[in-house]
Parts: sequence; C-alpha cells; structure tokens
Amino acid sequence: MDLLMQGLVLMVIGMATVFAFLVLMIVAMNRSAAFFKKFAHLFPEEEKTPAKGASAAGPAVEIAIALAAIKAKRG
Repeated sequence: MDLLMQGLVLMVIGMATVFAFLVLMIVAMNRSAAFFKKFAHLFPEEEKTPAKGASAAGPAVEIAIALAAIKAKRG
C-alpha cells in the first residue's frame, strides 16, 4: 500500500509540474504576442519578389516538368 501511495504522489507532482510549465509557456507566448503587436512598426516585413525561372513562364511549364518526371520514373 505504501508503494501505491508513493506512486500516486509522484504522479500528482509530475502532472502538476507539467501543468505549471504549460501555464507559464502560454503566459509567455501571450506576452510576446502583445509585445510584437505593440512594436510591429519596428519589425517591417520583407517584400517578396517572384522568382525568375520556370514558375515565371506559367503553369504550362510546371505541368510539362511534372509529366517529364513521371515519364522518366516509369521508364
């Protein structure tokens, strides 16, 4: 009976530790989200430029590449 009680105590301590960690992590994430919302003007997003190459030619080139890869795989 003593071993069972020790097991239950260890289980409760472990679960409480995990629960406390998760609560602290959620609080930290919410605070960091509030920080970045408040100072978002200091962290501008980069402009994305379209890549030059096959994707610029259109979807027909991408389809042709995919079909060529299938044909090469099947033999």
